[in-house]
Amino acid sequence: MKEFKIHNISNNEKLVYYIKNTFPNLPTATLYKAIRNKDIKVNGKRITDINYILSENDILQIYIDDYLLYGFPKECYIAYEDDNILVAYKPQGVLSNNEDSNIDEPTFENYIKLKKGENIKICHRLDRNTAGLLIFTKNTQAYNQMLDAFKNGYITKKYIAYVSGTNFEYKSKRYEKYILKDKSTGYSKIYDNYTNGAQKIVTDIFVENTFKKEDYSILRVLIHTGKTHQIRAQLASISHPIIGDSKYGKNDVNRKFKKYKQLLFAVRYSFNFPNNSILYYLNTTDIKLEDKFYKNKV
Repeated sequence: MKEFKIHNISNNEKLVYYIKNTFPNLPTATLYKAIRNKDIKVNGKRITDINYILSENDILQIYIDDYLLYGFPKECYIAYEDDNILVAYKPQGVLSNNEDSNIDEPTFENYIKLKKGENIKICHRLDRNTAGLLIFTKNTQAYNQMLDAFKNGYITKKYIAYVSGTNFEYKSKRYEKYILKDKSTGYSKIYDNYTNGAQKIVTDIFVENTFKKEDYSILRVLIHTGKTHQIRAQLASISHPIIGDSKYGKNDVNRKFKKYKQLLFAVRYSFNFPNNSILYYLNTTDIKLEDKFYKNKV
């Protein structure tokens, strides 16, 4: 159950609009069902009118499961699982974990633990509005070796990105640049040459399809480093921002395509563990996301 006091609302704001704006991933059908079932209260009174108007300082209580409230799927899509690791699909709008945040909402790691057991541990992160495959481990030895693999480049990470524009000089290109994150804004900037505090990044970009009439392209992206906002900042720096990206993208492009979460998907992992690793067997495994999760998004 979520309870909070209403502040700074517009005149004649309807309850349903306020809840949808506060919890954008909540399915509309779930919200209306909750109202029919009297699972929403205002000032202690159960609300059944979908046109109910809120007032400043009202106390709102929502009796909807947190996982539904924040848009988690009813069933978890598992792309791969064995005795050591598990790879699952994280939807857009869901936090990977809460390592750097005190936000009171469930995370995808919480969700996987609920489904698969408390021993499960997340090994890396995707941005909230980036969808795709996340790797988890089931024991301490696998966890340590997976972290080591990310650190030392034993994992190849492939993404699909829908970007603005079609004027690419090359069908494929490697970008070796430097990235620096502004801690005060959370914005990462790309530099051609080293600057104080920056980290080197390596990004391969392949043009899969271009759509000149609509003026967008679909790219396959491989990253050899894993820095915060690496793909989003790199693509924006070459004037091909990801469609739907509110931080690095263009508002007019996002409005044109009616997309407000970046169309970036982590779709494939392959491995190159050393011979003495207990995860060496994964070197012959190519873990892929079914294309239904990322095709035809525009």
